[in-house]
Amino acid sequence: MKTRTVLIAALMFLGLTAAAFAQATYSVGSIPVTTVIKTGLTEKSGDITFSQISGTSVTGTISISYGVPITVNAASIFIVAPTGSGYASATPATGFPAGTFVSTVTVNSVNNTSGILVLNVPGTVVAGTFTVSGVRVAIAGTTLSSLDANISTTGNAIVAGQTLVRVITSIADGIASVNSSTSGSVIGKINGITPNTAPSPLNPVIKIKEGFLNAFNDINPSTTFGTGLKIALSANPPKGITVTFPLSFTTDGLGGPTFVAFNSDPTLGALTTAPAIDSSSTDLNVYYKLTSTTDPTKAETATVSPTLTASNTNAPYAPFTESFSVSLWPNGTAFSSSGSVITTQALIPRYQELFVGPNTLFIITSSTTTLLVPFAQTVTAAGYNTGFAIANTTKDVGSVTGFASPTAQSGTITFTFFPQLPKGGSTLPASFTYLTSTNPAVGTGLDSTGKVPAGSTYTVLLSELLAAAGAPADFAGYIFIVTNFTDAHALYVVSNFSTFSQGSLALVITADRNGSTEALNN
Repeated sequence: MKTRTVLIAALMFLGLTAAAFAQATYSVGSIPVTTVIKTGLTEKSGDITFSQISGTSVTGTISISYGVPITVNAASIFIVAPTGSGYASATPATGFPAGTFVSTVTVNSVNNTSGILVLNVPGTVVAGTFTVSGVRVAIAGTTLSSLDANISTTGNAIVAGQTLVRVITSIADGIASVNSSTSGSVIGKINGITPNTAPSPLNPVIKIKEGFLNAFNDINPSTTFGTGLKIALSANPPKGITVTFPLSFTTDGLGGPTFVAFNSDPTLGALTTAPAIDSSSTDLNVYYKLTSTTDPTKAETATVSPTLTASNTNAPYAPFTESFSVSLWPNGTAFSSSGSVITTQALIPRYQELFVGPNTLFIITSSTTTLLVPFAQTVTAAGYNTGFAIANTTKDVGSVTGFASPTAQSGTITFTFFPQLPKGGSTLPASFTYLTSTNPAVGTGLDSTGKVPAGSTYTVLLSELLAAAGAPADFAGYIFIVTNFTDAHALYVVSNFSTFSQGSLALVITADRNGSTEALNN
């Protein structure tokens, strides 16, 4: 009985040993992606290759755990094998090097949320290799600096120490910097012009530098479009000003890799009309996608040159600053609202929105003229009054003056009155203002809206202004006159219209007045 028991045990041991020697053992290697974008939701993972180094395969599975969500479906994951591999089928693999065939290893399942890919391995293969390719993963929201995949098997074996392979070497910002050249992009004292026809070009230049080599270079072969850029303006431009972006722009890389303008919904494809943003725009963003591979030898800079146009009808313009920021695009989440992986090809690649900026796009400086009348007076009982003549000289003709002609503008005038302290008084009267558009019938030289047209002169008495402002009839003090047009000049005269008249030109305020010494340059 004892002999029989030993014999059975020996036979069982031999059977188990034979089974163990029958299974295949694989060495595992990878070609990791050098760097991916930290806001990426569909970043490429490196290929993983399994090489059979001994034994004969048995039917089983290989599980690859990425540790982050897999954001493509099973149909987008390719398993290929080279010519002569026992894992090569008779079907050539498209998009791979010549001599590459679809593998007999197939995808068993993909758990997108947990990031686990399970493969079916066929039995009876004595030698060969196969490679897993096409896996994309969501990196956004993690604190990872690199990514390793964990390998496990059933039925076959992995060489000891090779169950953890690196598939992404590093993770970094996709945009290194954003800046703009705003020199010359100031439209203020030359208000109302078409800026790009000015003697000095007023169009800003936006420069967007990629964060690392090939950061912009994720071309989706299914759509021939790749990494996108979203440029967001900070606010609607003032009425009359339009910012028109180009239909395309290039980087400074070899061959001039090109971005083309896209619809806000990337599934609708490229635009055929240059995107423009004005005061009525509801979307303050413009969208672009890459159409060609970028230069692998340098971190490239994309240059975008929008065009600014300004309508004379709406001049003059109030002071205004337009800023912009840039994010990689399209934006979204790793999964749809139902929790399933998003398979829309136009949304690959896709990024978590992260703006770089803001930077100044253009500035509108003040288009007003500030005038100071140091003293004006009305004394009703004595018949004293002050007369003003304010000229809008923006209709000057260069051939007459010898200088470049200003842009013709029309605008209102605001008077701010600062009464003097009465003799022996202790309380300074409050200042008050009057705007010409309040009553265009006051004085002479206004149009029906209370503006002074280019080439016109507004004449008015202080007594008329005081009455229109609802102020006391008698006044003594200084007055600030702010015209809503450039190149204004004014004369003021205090007179009793019989024996006394005294006047001067109003001072033109040309600089800040908070210094120890005021610089009027008059």
